[in-house]
Amino acid sequence: MRLRPPLPGVSVLDRLRRPEYTGADRCWPCTAVNAAAVALAGAAVAVVSIPAALLVLAAGAALIAVRGYVVPGTPAFAPRLVRAAGLAPYFAHVGADDAGGSPDRESDDLAVGDHDPAELLGAMLEAGVVTEGSDGDLHLTDGFETAWTDEMERLRALDDDALAAATADAVPFEAEGSTRFDGVAVEGDAGAVWLRPVHAVADVAAVRAMERVGVAEPVRAPAASPLRLFLPACPACGGSLAETTVADGCCGGTMNPGETPTRRVVACEDCGAAVRDLGAVGVDEERPTD
Repeated sequence: MRLRPPLPGVSVLDRLRRPEYTGADRCWPCTAVNAAAVALAGAAVAVVSIPAALLVLAAGAALIAVRGYVVPGTPAFAPRLVRAAGLAPYFAHVGADDAGGSPDRESDDLAVGDHDPAELLGAMLEAGVVTEGSDGDLHLTDGFETAWTDEMERLRALDDDALAAATADAVPFEAEGSTRFDGVAVEGDAGAVWLRPVHAVADVAAVRAMERVGVAEPVRAPAASPLRLFLPACPACGGSLAETTVADGCCGGTMNPGETPTRRVVACEDCGAAVRDLGAVGVDEERPTD
């Protein structure tokens, strides 16, 4: 591991600090697992020396506070560990795991379970939600785009509690909504989902717009997330969307303070809200080698 030389006027604390992994972007499963690791390390050291154990606890807590993590590789195992321990409902932004893939820590879908993409596409084509253009690509129909835009304008005018209630009404099972972990949590006997507010606005508005144009109810919630591919504007503010790169939303890959993984996203040019993840940026793409 290669550490970069300190920059003039930059303290060690500044180099360790990672605001993009803390605050609203903090990964709570990663925080919980790291806190447990620090506590276990402190207990082990306490057998030999109480003062040394207190130092371990203080240093670990400080790193978690300013950096978001202590243990290298935390994102690879912390969400899985939280789910295996049955604690996922308390850390609702941990998404489902797919085989060999990394868990989605940003958003879930309004629908629970697997759905046939071809069936969803057929239903959206039949109902006039999307249409095939002369270029062979799919596009939103004018009528659905207008309905979706109208509904997004209504939803982003709501306060947090009202948006949570609207999201609970949109899921295809009996549920209650609340605001947790800087997002919208919806829980019921048939399932639980967590959405970032920008996705809650987009998806609930899509469900309402599909109802307006006559899409069958069983298709609406499952189709909401795929429709993010066609978002005409930012759900959060109505601004223009463009592809860009942002710091990875979790805790990074190693303890190297100079290493900041990034991801390609579609984000709002006005408010910066990321509406769609396009995947991680490779090291060679992210930063030229020294």
